[in-house]
Amino acid sequence: MFFDGSSYSTVGGAGVVFEAPQGDLLSYSFKLDFPCSNNVAEYEALILGLRLARELNLGSIEVKGKSRLVMNQVNGDFHVKEPHLAPYRAEARSLMNQTGSTLDHTGKSGNRHAYALATLASKMQLNGDEEGTVMVRRKELPNTWKEDLAFEEVDDWRRVYIEDLTRMEEDQVMPTQALKQFVMIQGDLYYRAVGGSLARFVNKREVEKIL
Repeated sequence: MFFDGSSYSTVGGAGVVFEAPQGDLLSYSFKLDFPCSNNVAEYEALILGLRLARELNLGSIEVKGKSRLVMNQVNGDFHVKEPHLAPYRAEARSLMNQTGSTLDHTGKSGNRHAYALATLASKMQLNGDEEGTVMVRRKELPNTWKEDLAFEEVDDWRRVYIEDLTRMEEDQVMPTQALKQFVMIQGDLYYRAVGGSLARFVNKREVEKIL
């Protein structure tokens, strides 16, 4: 489990990510709609994550976060100097003991997913709702990938390959074997040679310029 907390203006956010051994991810984001420091946000994220782990019956888990202060306080290496953090440490340690989980430090690069969720939650506006839904979709081609073809003739042979390569496999009209020799990179059509080298197909305007 990865966790991260973020304080922004007068509110905060918490991000929790569960990663299965197979690589599957469960992501959660919480808006902390009350004044909180970064340390409080980190503790909130840890406790929220541990409670989720208990609800999901995950048993013993490896917990990782980027806050050395939280890690050292929960593990008993640091004393708690701030009185308002003492109840947080007590609750976190209780949940850790209940599940037999371990808490370790991870660098910022290893915690980017949880950090992004925490930052999103801290700045997200819910307009009075208890929760909101955010959908993130992968986009592999720029919106302008057809721009180079705008001036081409309707029967430009490249168009068929480009459109087929951007479709789902079940929607493709050309044989899969024929498409294997072609690949789309940043909106351009390339031919894959036997040795693995790539050759980019040019449009008519580029041909005229080259000639």
